[in-house]
Amino acid sequence: MESIYTTFLCERSKCRKESILVTEEVEDTIKKGGYISCSHCGCRNVIPIGATDDLRKCMDHAAYKKVHGAIRQVRSGWEKKGKISLWQ
Repeated sequence: MESIYTTFLCERSKCRKESILVTEEVEDTIKKGGYISCSHCGCRNVIPIGATDDLRKCMDHAAYKKVHGAIRQVRSGWEKKGKISLWQ
């Protein structure tokens, strides 16, 4: 069974942010000749970190809270670990 969500990490040294995308949409975009880029800075150099069926597993490395009805990231787990591991 294929995973629903795929997590990508921007390789740009100034950005290093994470994007969670629907796997089916990623495959469709690549199949049509498109590319996946960072949603924060637009860089094409993104690497897949992992894939899962549960959205909470994609978000478990950081702390989040609700601010005015939207979920905001409070603390990143990547900073706590010191360096980034590609496959957790």
